[in-house]
Amino acid sequence: MSQEVRVTILVANGFVPTELALAQDILRIATRVGRGLTFTCQVCSMNGEDFVEVLGGLLARTEGFSVDEAVLPDHLIVLGGKGACSGFSQLRARLRWFERMGRDVLLLSDAASEWKQLYPDDALVTTHWEIQQRARDAGHGLDGALPLFSQASRITTAAGMASTADVVLNRIVAPKSLQLAQAVGQVLLLHGIREGDTSQPCSVNDVGALRLPGLEPVVAAMEQNMDTPLKTTELAEIVGLSVRQLERKFLSIVGQSPAAFYRSLRLHRARNLIEHTALPLCEVALACGLGTTSNFSRRYALEFGVSPTRRRAQLSATASQEKPTTHTQGIQNAPISLPTRPSRPSVYATRTDEAFVGGARR
Repeated sequence: MSQEVRVTILVANGFVPTELALAQDILRIATRVGRGLTFTCQVCSMNGEDFVEVLGGLLARTEGFSVDEAVLPDHLIVLGGKGACSGFSQLRARLRWFERMGRDVLLLSDAASEWKQLYPDDALVTTHWEIQQRARDAGHGLDGALPLFSQASRITTAAGMASTADVVLNRIVAPKSLQLAQAVGQVLLLHGIREGDTSQPCSVNDVGALRLPGLEPVVAAMEQNMDTPLKTTELAEIVGLSVRQLERKFLSIVGQSPAAFYRSLRLHRARNLIEHTALPLCEVALACGLGTTSNFSRRYALEFGVSPTRRRAQLSATASQEKPTTHTQGIQNAPISLPTRPSRPSVYATRTDEAFVGGARR
């Protein structure tokens, strides 16, 4: 006998297309190989539009978001993106109502972050590591490892992005058939379906090239001491090396001295704060251990070819050309990439996440 599982995906302008594409494709494949188990997927707008703009300028067709008890979906997925930050507090009552009605709610990336702001004391809330890192650097976030997703009652918060596949398979497909979830993972060529307690990377620098020579603890110490930079001698002591040995390893792996790498790391963190928060430049400089505003501006311009003031002006000009909005920029689709010497290949190759929405490449 056939069985239908109804899923509604809730989006707003600026949503993350990677998350939509993964959720839709997993449900499509599950229906194809499910042998009588059908997953119907409806994409709805938070604000009732017929079309919603995706990151990159494409449009996605959407439907109205119904709260009729007779046609409630079994699962509600709220995607991340800048639109998820606007008016999320008004969505809270609906989400709690869905929960009381026995429906499962999945909140991804920015949506999970907004939920955390509404319930700051709830320990069973996760989000994407970049969002936590920005909150911490802005002075209102906590350190700590993040799982891919966490569940509290019928509310699941998740990192989003590629882990959307894991949470949809675990929370929507596997409860109906674990074998079906595994079959979908095989069709998608997934090495495995990760559990919710799988740890996210600590940062963009959580890469194998730094682990192999034992530099990971040094980079972790750098990231934990942005506002008050450690001396090179202190960094060397962490891994039991002399300063000269540490310098040789850094030059061999990343093409920079530890001091230059550390400074570049703080400058890239500063750029993240400039582009994603409204912190004054003097506070950004202090948070990243870059001294006075003038010294910070000079080093920033040398690193990126534009002053921090000019960069903020560019972002404001770009925002004014887009549709009026009151929310802040959501999660980005690529992490920070740290440059190395031109003569050496960088271990920080910029990630490019591609997704198909309505047959177009973003």
